[in-house]
Amino acid sequence: MLVVISDLHFSEAQSTQIGDLRYNRNLSPDTYQSYFSEINQAATANKVDKIDLVLAGDILELSRSGLWLANNERPYVRNDDIEPDSNSERILLDIIKAIANEERVNDTLDLFHHIQDQFDVAIDVHYLLGNHDRLVNATPAVRKYVRSLFGLPGEDKLFNYQFILQDHYGKPFCLVRHGHEYDPVNFSINTHEMDGFPEEFPADAYGDTCIGDIITFEFGAALAYYLVERYGENSVLGDATLLTLYQRLMAFDDVRPTTALLSFLFSTPGLKKRQTWEMMKPCFIRVLESLSDNPLIEKFISDSSNFNKSQQFLLNGLLDSDLLMQDIPYWMIKQIMKRVSKSIKLKSPVKWVKHEKLIRNTHSGCKCVISGHTHFPEVSLISALAGDQRYYLNTGTWRNMIPATKNYQDFGRLEAMAKVIVFPPVKNQNNKAEVPWSFHFLSGVSFGNSRHF
Repeated sequence: MLVVISDLHFSEAQSTQIGDLRYNRNLSPDTYQSYFSEINQAATANKVDKIDLVLAGDILELSRSGLWLANNERPYVRNDDIEPDSNSERILLDIIKAIANEERVNDTLDLFHHIQDQFDVAIDVHYLLGNHDRLVNATPAVRKYVRSLFGLPGEDKLFNYQFILQDHYGKPFCLVRHGHEYDPVNFSINTHEMDGFPEEFPADAYGDTCIGDIITFEFGAALAYYLVERYGENSVLGDATLLTLYQRLMAFDDVRPTTALLSFLFSTPGLKKRQTWEMMKPCFIRVLESLSDNPLIEKFISDSSNFNKSQQFLLNGLLDSDLLMQDIPYWMIKQIMKRVSKSIKLKSPVKWVKHEKLIRNTHSGCKCVISGHTHFPEVSLISALAGDQRYYLNTGTWRNMIPATKNYQDFGRLEAMAKVIVFPPVKNQNNKAEVPWSFHFLSGVSFGNSRHF
């Protein structure tokens, strides 16, 4: 029995706390405890011998912590550039410790650490890395610490990036990835230019930084940090408009679709658009100053199909200009945010999943591909040649969502959750027939504070 969850985004709240206000966005451990009970019931009811629980990436949120900024560093570095006993490794370990020390996360990690105690059948946990927790593989000390948090064996062994569940014949039955492999903005290889995807990509492809690392950090964690830096913690706490704006930035990561990001910011309750712009302008200048020093940004602008030639020339010129240190026009931020939002907007990857060689090979035995990353749960039929049904399943996310109306004028708040359980084919007791494979896919959202199980 295979169970896959992803995009839990366990986060630290230390760097976002101002005064007594603490923004803990982690789910209650009761949520996971309830799901484990549900899995155990399904396993015992179906007389399953073993459960493979796959954590399919973005489990730890390492890319959007303000602790990087507090130490004047950035998370968009190559894994190979983080040396053991270096300052970067120390910051990385401090971030993971801060995440683990959050009360909700600490109790949830305790569930994972003693997970076998909660099951009546054998269970193995497999942690795959995604784009937000790729730095876990940077050094032996980091790997060892993370493995200890989840109760995983192997001490400082490298974490995997894919998991293949085999059937009882030893053939690959199900392929699990995080899913950023299908997204060139968040993966160092442009897989859209590849004819077929191998079972395993080179390890250094996962360790390299990409434009998505930069964009999500600078327009995610950094804007809120710069707001407090600019006006001071006491001023933000003492000014209702600044505090409202800060709280708006705290929720930036959860806005869907991403093309609504700027509308979300400039529809902050109680603030006119002009007020928001004047308050945020110094923060955007700080972001652009940071971007202007990064060669990946120039390449992103030059290569991006979201910018025409004149826009590429103008943006590159402005990023290199001393004028940037003095002022920036609103239209520039509007254009940049518009293009950035388009670049990071995640669509269904099923078109690219079809390029998986295991799926293309009609004799491989692979019946499904499972990934997360997009935060949108999905079930898609890939093919059904001669009745051989092959599916793509997306695990969605377990976190808050802020949906927008079609005109991007109003926004709500929801909690999302998706459950994916796969039963591979098994031989029955008399070995005369085979019980076919099946899967259960449940996805939904909840509203309000009542407990949902």
